[in-house]
Parts: sequence; structure tokens; C-alpha cells
Amino acid sequence: MTSNTSSETPVDIRSFDDMEKNAAEAECVEQPSMRTATSKIDLSPKEQYRKLWASMKMQKRFCWWALYVMVLTFAWGYDQGLSGTAIAFPEFRKVYGNYYSDGDQWVIPALWQSLWNAASTIGQVFGGYLAGQFADTFGRKFLLYCAVAISLGSSFALVFSPNLPVLFVSKLLLGFSVGLSTVIPPLYVTETAPEALRSCASSLTNVVIVLGFFVSSLTGYGASQIKGVWSFKLAFVMTFLVPGLYLIGLPFLPESPVWYMKKGREDDARRSVSRLYGQGTDVDQVIETIREELKLLEGDASAASQTTWKAIFSKEHRSRTFVAVMGLQVQNFSGGYFANTYQTYYFELIGQTNAFGLTAISSTLQFVSNCVAVALSDVIPRRKGLVGGGTLLLFWSIIIGGTSMASQSNNAANTALLVFMITWSMLYTATVGCYGWAVAQETAAQSTRPKTIAFALIWQQLTALLLSSIFPYFINPDELNWGGKVMFLFVAAEVFILLGLFFTQPETKNRTYAELELLYANKVPARKFKDCVIVDGQVVKKETKSSFWSSLWN
Repeated sequence: MTSNTSSETPVDIRSFDDMEKNAAEAECVEQPSMRTATSKIDLSPKEQYRKLWASMKMQKRFCWWALYVMVLTFAWGYDQGLSGTAIAFPEFRKVYGNYYSDGDQWVIPALWQSLWNAASTIGQVFGGYLAGQFADTFGRKFLLYCAVAISLGSSFALVFSPNLPVLFVSKLLLGFSVGLSTVIPPLYVTETAPEALRSCASSLTNVVIVLGFFVSSLTGYGASQIKGVWSFKLAFVMTFLVPGLYLIGLPFLPESPVWYMKKGREDDARRSVSRLYGQGTDVDQVIETIREELKLLEGDASAASQTTWKAIFSKEHRSRTFVAVMGLQVQNFSGGYFANTYQTYYFELIGQTNAFGLTAISSTLQFVSNCVAVALSDVIPRRKGLVGGGTLLLFWSIIIGGTSMASQSNNAANTALLVFMITWSMLYTATVGCYGWAVAQETAAQSTRPKTIAFALIWQQLTALLLSSIFPYFINPDELNWGGKVMFLFVAAEVFILLGLFFTQPETKNRTYAELELLYANKVPARKFKDCVIVDGQVVKKETKSSFWSSLWN
């Protein structure tokens, strides 16, 4: 955020709009406390990294626990990559598909291909719903155990599926465990992360997902060298690895102190804080912060009412729910579903002889670009990362669609198409892939976070279900055979989503949850969060001079 702050004006916290109308008449006040508040959200990159590094050294135990908890989201990335990789295996298509004489190849029928891709998505919808429904009932740790147990059982069934119906049910159950695994770990880490570490912590979700996709592509590349049915079955066997290792450490994971406080179990919360952050932690301060964020000072009944599904649609929270949902929807409608899930299969359709190798290269670059994005997550504003990044991807999609209109015999066009698809994937993981999850997790209120994250995931998977149902008909050689031209379909939808985010997404970088609560409570327009600081519980407007583009994207 670029600005030259000359003064800050105390605001009547009851009306941000009235403040704007009377800004000329407002008295300018400069106080040391205000200067401190302003510098907190306007840190230079050097100062930001110094603060981050100091916090990481101070909170080493939490950092290790956060990394461990987030490992389970690996399942989504691997499962997503597995869907496209499996179809690309000739032996998979031969075992479960039909012979297509015109193309002299085995093809999974479009209906079963849709069901294969949809199975995981349907499972994730139900898994996400149950995660949101029961996270505040049974706790985070119990649901993690459920996710691991279901994952191990469904993986066994997947490896030994004798036919397409059994394969579908196995994938459905695996998707159910992925739904639990995608809601609970981000919830646990985001609600317990210290303020200085929250940006990196909330950005970890997509890193681990991309790591799963990366491993699935490497597994696919290695397994493609194997002859026979174990070429694709080896890729299925890998679904055992992470949940099996995860189960070893799960008994030692402390339950979320936020959940304990929601249940009124303060003594257990205090013990959990000590185990999660270390013995030297100021337990009283952490408990007081959680109590303030949950608004328990207003009474237990008020806190309990915030744990229902109805709460996320209330006047107080519905705009935050909308932003969380759109933060994940922009991932699907930027073209991510096609470029990631169908990448290997599409490489084969355009005649590439080493489709698995190209996918491995692409996923490696995606993982690297995502790691770079996380390293910059404390510096780059959320609006730039999500809205700006989504806009860039929109133009990239137009280029990919246009290049795909050339004949498949045009080698130069095919080479350009490969370059644009691979670079698109890199940009995707570094922008909307990374920041979409961060925005969905950070924008939600602490009290409604379980159901907000679950609801955002459910809607993301419902749109993914729609895409998985229609995609085979657009790209299969025995159907419309559109190929990369399908990217044109995403452009119009993405424009509307980006416009919605432009007007409703707040800037959450360097904001505590308490500050976000106050800004929303005082009806500060989302785009103007960046123009305000909080001083002694009061919203204060900064008088800044900034360029048009700075005000547009910061």
C-alpha cells in the first residue's frame, strides 16, 4: 500500500459515510498512538519480513504444529491430480473403457468419465458440510481422526476396484475424506495463528494442495513407465501414504483452544495453549484475545448463536460469507479446473508424446511459484493478489483459447499453447490459487469461521461438480472436441466474479481479527478498509494522497 500519511482523523464509529461527508470539517489530530497504528499496516517490506522472522523464531512450536496440521490438505491436490492422471493412463482406459475405432484408442465413456471426476467432488460437498456442521460439536481433532480413517479405507477399495461402479463409490468415499481434510486443517491453523503469522499460515493451504498435485504428477510420470495395470494402481496406492503417516502424530496434537473456549472449557483451553505455543506463552493474554474475538464478553448465549448455519447469512456476516465464497469461486472460473485436472489428458489429445513428463514439469513450476507467493504474502496486499491476479489470468485464458483455434498440425501453435498453459498454471498458483484460500479463511469472523469455510468449500465443489459433468463433452475426441477453446467459457463468468470481489473484498493484510470485526461493525465499505486504522477501539480515517492505480488495487 503506497501512501504519504499527513494526518489521521478520528471517526464517529457509528457512520463511516457521515465521516466522509464531513471530512473537510473534521479536526485533524496527530497522536503517537495513531502513528503507531498507521505504521502497523503500512510497514515496508523490510520491516514486514523482520517482524515475520521474529515471530517465527518466537513461535517455533506453533509453526511446526501448523505445518503438521496442514499436511492433510495434501489429499485434495493429489486427488485432483489423480483424476486427470488416471484417465491419461492407457491401461486405465483399457481396463475400464470402451474401444473407439475412429481414433484407434480406448476411451472412458463420457458418462462414466463425468462420474469419475464428479465422485470426489460430491464426496467433498458432503464432507465439507459435515465438517462445518460438527466442527463445533465434536471438535477439530475428532474430525481429523474421521478424515484419516475414511481415507485409508477408501484408498484400499480404490486400488482393488473390479469395475466402474465400485471405482465410483471408492472415489466418492475418498472425496468425503478430502472434504473433511480441506475444511478442518485450514480452520485449525487460521483460528489459532498469532496475528504476525496469520498471512503465511492462511497461505499454506494452497501450497500443500499444489504439493499434492505435484506429487501426483511425479507419481504419474514414474508409473507411466510401468507396463500393465499396476501403472495406474501404483498411483492409487500413494493415497495411503499421507494419512498413514499423519495418523502417527495425531494423538499428540493439542485440540484447538478456540474450540475449548466455545464450549466453555477454559481450563482445557489453557492447557491447550501451553502445548500449542510453548510453556513460555502468556496464557492469560491468549485466552483474553480468544474471548474478545468470540465476543464471549457479551455472554455465552451470544457466542452460541454464532455457531449456526443461519449466522453466516445474517446481516452482520453475509457480506463476509459472500467474499469467502467468491474467493474460492474465482479459482474454478478462472479456468483452473481445466488447466489442472485435465492438463495431462489434454496434452495427449494435442499429440504430445510425453504428456506425463510435461505435467511433471508444469506441477514443479506451480509448486515453486506458489512457494514464492507465500514468501511474498506478507508484502502483497490481498486485493492485488486476488483481483489483480484474476484479471491477469483472464487475459491469459483468452490467449490460450485463441491459440487453440489453430490446427493441431500447426507445431508452432501447439508449442505456444503448451507455453501459455504452463505459464498460466504458474500464475494461477501464485495469485488466485494462493490468495483465494487466504481471503476465504481471513475474512470470516472467528465465531462463524467453521461454517463459513465449509460453506465456501461446498459452493466451490458444487461448481466443480458442474464443470466435471460437462467438461468431457467439450473436450473428448468423440464429443465436441473443443480442447483449449473451452477457456473462452470461463472469461465471461470470471469478469462478473472479479467485479463482485472488486467492490466487496476488504484488505485484510496486517489486520487482527478484532480490527476486522470493528471495521465491519462500523459499516466501513470494504474497499476503504485500507484507508482506516484502529486507535483505542475507534475507527480512524487516514488522509492519504495516492495515485489512481494505487487506490484501485491496494
